[in-house]
Amino acid sequence: MKRPFLRVTQWLGTIPVEAECTACSGTKFRAQSTSHRPELGQYQRSLQAQFDEHVKLVHSQDPAGPSTP
Repeated sequence: MKRPFLRVTQWLGTIPVEAECTACSGTKFRAQSTSHRPELGQYQRSLQAQFDEHVKLVHSQDPAGPSTP
C-alpha cells in the first residue's frame, strides 16, 4: 500500500479549508480556527495536525506507513 498523504480538496482563494487522506476513502479534515478570519498558516497547521493524528491512529500498524520510534 502507498504511504498516505494529505490532499487538499477545497480552497478558499489560496487558503486550504478541507483535505483528505489519500489512503482512506471518505476521510475528510476541516480546518479549524479560533479567529473569525481565515488565516493561511493557522488553517494549514490545523489540517496537518488532524492528518498527523489520523496517521498515528489509523496507519501506524501499516508497514508502508510511518514508523514510530
